[in-house]
Amino acid sequence: MRTFLHVIHYPVFGGPQNQALRLASPLRERGWETVVVLPDEPGNAAERLRAAGIEVVTMPLHRLRAAPDVAIQARFLAGFVPEVRALQRLIRERAAQLVVVTGLTNSHAGIAARRERVPVTWQLVDTRPPMALRRVLMPLVVRLADSLMTTGREVARVHPGALAMGERLVTFFPPVDTGEFRPDAERRRTARAELGVPAEAFVVGAVGNLNPQKGHQYLLRAMARVQRRVPGAELRILGASTPTQIRYERELRREAKQLGIGEPGVVFRDPRTRVAELLPAFDVLALTAVPRSEGIPTVVLEAMACGVPVVATDAGAVREAIEQGVTGFVVRPLDVGAIAHALVRLAEQPGLRASMGVAGRARAEADFGLESCADAHVRAFEIAVARRAHTGR
Repeated sequence: MRTFLHVIHYPVFGGPQNQALRLASPLRERGWETVVVLPDEPGNAAERLRAAGIEVVTMPLHRLRAAPDVAIQARFLAGFVPEVRALQRLIRERAAQLVVVTGLTNSHAGIAARRERVPVTWQLVDTRPPMALRRVLMPLVVRLADSLMTTGREVARVHPGALAMGERLVTFFPPVDTGEFRPDAERRRTARAELGVPAEAFVVGAVGNLNPQKGHQYLLRAMARVQRRVPGAELRILGASTPTQIRYERELRREAKQLGIGEPGVVFRDPRTRVAELLPAFDVLALTAVPRSEGIPTVVLEAMACGVPVVATDAGAVREAIEQGVTGFVVRPLDVGAIAHALVRLAEQPGLRASMGVAGRARAEADFGLESCADAHVRAFEIAVARRAHTGR
């Protein structure tokens, strides 16, 4: 059994942590044991991973932030070298044979692995950093990474140098347990009752941590229009609070009231570990992410696995997951009118919703399952190991 460190610089459970959780077992079956490294900051990721039986190491692990606060950036710079050294010690202590680095902007683990002559698989899972920063940092990624993984081809395309890695580039869809996320009439009835959704109401749902890149405010504004066309339409926003984005969350709740869609028209709730149980309550999943934000959000794939059609903004590689007009609609980011129009169309055409649900489930079973995602990871790991053995660096 070979051990790899999966280093994630974010303490709140999200896509990378979900990936680690979902893939731990199938990767173990393929001979790779997962150890997740997280920052020792407030957040729910460590608790959830440990509850699933995954080894988690927490340590001081600062990250580059978009905040203009000089003190935040100073702490990042001051901690960089000590944190690289701490990661080197951890690599040696765990006898790690591979390091997985998540995200463009935090190279600590990549540098630590190179200094220890351990193979590196680098993952780019979003499009959040501005292009100027991508141009500055991608040469370092290309130099340090023995293999590169991206959530979709588009994510690779917008990171200079990624496509030039050729066979060392492995694209993948985030993993979905299609046995856990599935169409289920009884689960749908139970979830709708729990979320306070009337039996015949048209309900739009959103799932994602409450932070600005998810663009929840555009969904609120679109729902105000939807409710004028579809009386009784309701919205459920399932997402954990983000400690650094409390102000954003307050603004969302305030705007919902100002738009006249406060509770029970819209309900905010932290789903914790129960997304699979609650998602089937939705008639449509909406993802209204802003530009320069996502890669391929896992919840889009989970909704399709549940037979729920998707309306999503054209961010990252979302178009590679959603077949336009077949499994959902992809619309312009920030375009409230386009979001509302797609939602109204699905509200008024239950037959279209049903056909999209069937097509989405078929796509999920074919392309989004745990096994195919685990195979992609092992392919990237083996490429990294072979390259490091060949180069000896």
